[in-house]
This record gives sequence, structure tokens and C-alpha cells, in this order.
Amino acid sequence: MPAPRSAAVALAVLTAAQLTCSPLLMAVAAADDQEEKLKSLQQQVDELKKQMDQSKQAPAPTAPTAPGLLTDFKIGGYGSVRFEASDLDNVGNTFTFRRFVLATDATIARRLRSVIEVEFERFTELEIERGAPVEDDRQGFSNAIEGSNATELSLEQAWLQFELAEWARLRAGMILVPIGRFNINHDDNRWDLPRRSLVDRGVSVLPVPSAWSEVGMGFTGDIPTRRFGKFSYEAYVMNGVALDSSIETVVRGSGELEAEVEVQPQRGTANIDVKKEKAVAARLAWSPALGYEVGASGYYGRYTPDFLPSEPLWVLGADGKATFGPFEIEGQYIYTRYQGIDRVAKGFARAVAEQEFEAGTAPLNTAVEFELAGLADHKHGYWLDLRYRFFPDFLRDTFLARHFENPQFVVTGRWEQAWLKGLVKEVTFSGQNLTSLEKEDRFINRATVGFAYRPVPLVVFQLAYERTWTNDGKSLATVTNFLPAKANEETANSFMFGIAFGF
Repeated sequence: MPAPRSAAVALAVLTAAQLTCSPLLMAVAAADDQEEKLKSLQQQVDELKKQMDQSKQAPAPTAPTAPGLLTDFKIGGYGSVRFEASDLDNVGNTFTFRRFVLATDATIARRLRSVIEVEFERFTELEIERGAPVEDDRQGFSNAIEGSNATELSLEQAWLQFELAEWARLRAGMILVPIGRFNINHDDNRWDLPRRSLVDRGVSVLPVPSAWSEVGMGFTGDIPTRRFGKFSYEAYVMNGVALDSSIETVVRGSGELEAEVEVQPQRGTANIDVKKEKAVAARLAWSPALGYEVGASGYYGRYTPDFLPSEPLWVLGADGKATFGPFEIEGQYIYTRYQGIDRVAKGFARAVAEQEFEAGTAPLNTAVEFELAGLADHKHGYWLDLRYRFFPDFLRDTFLARHFENPQFVVTGRWEQAWLKGLVKEVTFSGQNLTSLEKEDRFINRATVGFAYRPVPLVVFQLAYERTWTNDGKSLATVTNFLPAKANEETANSFMFGIAFGF
């Protein structure tokens, strides 16, 4: 078949020839040979037209798709760093590499999607060395682990989603627990302040500090309506929070080796569950219009491992966001209840038997102490953000706006409060008997004022002042996980400058 361009040229030539021959045809109409030539010419023109029409209707050739090839693959993430000047003696002036998160989002097929997020928090290095040294012809073994202080390497998300319908998507894997709006939207570059909220991170009221994820499966979906906006939901079954141990070892100059075994709530295992019962969590959200959302969430599940009495943990949350022109208001409330703490403490005493014991002989002595921590009869608290977004016109031609489509300034005020009722202060036991269980009621307040500059939506420069305080005569260190306050330091004032970016 001739190419479309060649056919068009030939058609033009033949048409011109036909017009040229028209006067001759009228002049010598009686000439039979001339008539036959014109008929033949007309047939050729008709054939060329037919070929051109077929060429236009024929589909364009497509390259074959390799089997198993991703239809869409994105790689991204976020990171943040902060400088802090504090009046706490143990903080002073310091830079903190808050975290770096690497994420992938892959569309495997039209209805199959996978998301993975790996977090490097305060992470600089992790080095493991193993050896088999020989001394005096005797075989020995060595194992050394080196890393930066307070380092965490965490798998935040890793799940596969199968879309059955827009309102029913099956999701399975490592999933963010849908309690409150912050835990599912925790990326540092989304927020205009350089520190995360108390109820989600600093205290925390959540059973596990954000970003809290668990292994499980369930459904998520969106339900748009014509009159009432959009409804969305997430509902999962998961291993769930469980009391687990962490071991801290200290070598004293005297030659004594101390080991503290702390048992406290932690996110559930990614292997065999340490308890028989599973946990459930769900969140329902309603968005009546763009920029508005109201959400309610809940969690329920056993938090004690099988060697302790079965006791439940439940969490309730409410959150919302509203936009009024350049103004925004956003907030969240969380309530957490640990039931049966007294029975858990007695069971812990029976299982461990002795709270503290020593072993070994001089000059090397080993002391081991067991502690039950992080529990309270109930915890509850909230945070509330007020924001104002603007950008003056007289700065449009300055370096703050040049080559940026829509830069913004954001003024933020945040007010936070958290209450810890029946917080376990000390548990003492001996010979499988619980001798004392001390509890106390505590609160922590924080007020923050911040100013942020966003040249683009994914990048933010943050400046903030915050004041944090707790009960008179108490230490902030006993109720927060981010302030290493001394025994007499009940207030903290901090100036912070942070940078967060996404890509």
C-alpha cells in the first residue's frame, strides 16, 4: 500500500492533469482514444482516493508491552533538619538531623498498587563487626555494633493494594494505623512547625509515637456523593500494640556491668504475634468541600503478651480541618485507655520474680534491673493549629519569589495539652510478689508561635519559639521523650530553625 504522503502527491498530480485535459476533451469529444485515456485516468484517481481513506482509518502501530512491566513507578521521600537553642542545660544549642525517608509508589497494573517507605531517623551510620580472635592458642569470638546516638532505622509502610472498586480497596502489609489525622499525614514537609505534636510524638498519648504502623490487612475506600461531599474510610485488622522489652547496658568505671530491662508498649511484631488476640482500627472521614474534613477514629486490642494477664487497650480520636480564605484551623484529640494495670503489674512480678539481682565476682560484677514503664490508666490530649497564609506583592520581584510560581509565608500558632492520669511511676516487687505500685497524675502544656516560608509547596523554612511546662516541682524528662530535663527543670523555652523538603 502506498504511503499516505505519496498518495496525496500523486492525487494532486493526477487532478491537475485532469483539469488540463478538460478543454481538450470538449474540443475533441468525438475522439474515442482520448476518451479512453480520460476514463483510465479517472480510475487511477479513484483508486488513490480509496487507498488514502484506508490509510487514515488504519490504527497506528503500537510497540508490544513487556509482561510484568510497571505501568507507573515513582520514587520520592522527605527529609528534615533542625537547629535548636534551649534553656535546658542538657540541650543547649544543637543541630538535629531529624529524619530522612525514602519512598516508592508503584502501579503494578491498573488496579494494583504498592507503596514502600523506609525511615532513617537521626541516622548517620550503622556498623557491625564480627571476628574470631585467637589468644594463647585459644579460640575466641567477638561481636561489635557501632552507630550514632538515638538512631532508628524503621520500615514505615510496605503494602499492596488491590482495588475492587473505588469504595473497596483491599490493602495488606505494613500499614499506618488510622488514628487521628497526624499519623496518616506525618511527613515533616507537610507541616509549618519544626517539631511534631505532643499527643502524637512528644508524650505520646498515642500508644506508639508517630509514625505508628502495624502489620495487618483491611479495606480503604472513597464514597463521593452529589449533595454531601465525599466520605472516606480505613479499617484494618492487625497484630497490634504489645508490651515488649528493650535492654540498655552500661559499663561502670568500677568494673560493674548494669543492664536495665524496660518493658513498655511498642508496636506489634512483624513475625509471630506474642499474643493470641488481634487488634482492630478504623477511621471515618467526611469532606463536605475542598479544604474541609472531619474525622473520627478508634482502636481496640489486647496489649499484654501471653505470659501476662489478658488486658485490652483502646483509643478514640477526633480530628478536623477547615479553610476560610487565607486562614486555616486544624486540630486533633486523642484518648487512650490501658485497662487492668494493677493486674498487669502483679503478673509481671510473678513472671520476673526478682526486680533486681546481681551476679559475677569482683572485679567484674553484673547488675540487672527490670522496669515496667510507659503505662497510665488513661492518657488524653489535643493540639490546635491556627494558620494564616499570605505573600506581599512588593516581594514578587525579589529573591523570595523569583522563579517560584506561588511562594507563601505562613504564620502559625499551636496550643497543646496532654494529661496522664494514673501514670505508673514505680513498680517494686520481690519473690514473685508485688510490694508497691506508685502512680501519679501529670500534665504537660506547650505553646508555639512560628513563621514559615514556602518557596514551593514541597519545601519549607521554619522559624519557631515554643514554651513547654509541667506540674510544679516535677521534671519534664519524666513525661516527655524529647526533653532531657534535670530533676528541677519543669519548664523549657526553645528557639528553633528548621528546614524540611520533599521530592
